[in-house]
Amino acid sequence: MTFVIDLARIVLLVLMLMMLGRVLLSWVFAYSRDWKPSGFAALAVEAVYSTTDPLIKPLRKVFPPITLGRIRLDVAFLLVFLVIIALNSFLEALSYSL
Repeated sequence: MTFVIDLARIVLLVLMLMMLGRVLLSWVFAYSRDWKPSGFAALAVEAVYSTTDPLIKPLRKVFPPITLGRIRLDVAFLLVFLVIIALNSFLEALSYSL
């Protein structure tokens, strides 16, 4: 049973890293608009977006980004990230209780 929990925690960790990569990529695209990834970078960008988009896009329909002056706060991203953290904490507590 602990193997399954550890495997689920590893999957959540990879997903969390993908979400952080998405944040980094959004900043890169915002400040370097003429950068077009090619080769391995294009593959990495596609992997990050194709992994995280199915989690974020449905929530964006319910929770659109909030505009605060010139800044847009993506509530859907924050909710997905908080759920990942909560699931990881729950699985950690569960693994300690076994």
